[in-house]
Amino acid sequence: MTDRTLYIVVCGAPLASRVGDGVRQARDRGWSPYVIPTDAALPWLEDQDLGGAPVITGNRKLGESRRTPKADAVVVAPLTFNSLNAWANGNATTYPLTTLCAALGSRTPTVAVPFAKHDLAAHPAWLASLAVLRYAGVAVVDPHDGSAVSLEPITSGTGDAVTQAFEWDWALDRL
Repeated sequence: MTDRTLYIVVCGAPLASRVGDGVRQARDRGWSPYVIPTDAALPWLEDQDLGGAPVITGNRKLGESRRTPKADAVVVAPLTFNSLNAWANGNATTYPLTTLCAALGSRTPTVAVPFAKHDLAAHPAWLASLAVLRYAGVAVVDPHDGSAVSLEPITSGTGDAVTQAFEWDWALDRL
């Protein structure tokens, strides 16, 4: 039985196709995972076996009780350019972003796996947002090799190869 709650926030990029692997590996490590996808990530989840992990979408309705236990940790994988910048700027405009902003504010251990192509990662907001998140204590993991020191953008046309080579242990080991 697990007693540690892990939120897995998922944005819409190829790595989202491997969330089921993350759920299974998290469970193997004693976590109780909850999947929190952005709207753009939902199509990536459709045919995946998430092992019965709850998928939490949309904001709570008026009078609705909390849908998840308090998180002991958060992994956001993949983290897209748009979500990274919104999160770093405190834009809690969707349930996944609210979840990420609250985790940052409560100092919940958080690991991010950014996944953006060169043209987006070359935008000045990318480095500024990464700096804000790192300063706030977020562990950033390179999806190519698990490095916590460097982060390489995704070369156009290689997203599927990077996705297949990704090891969930890289993110889970940082919790």
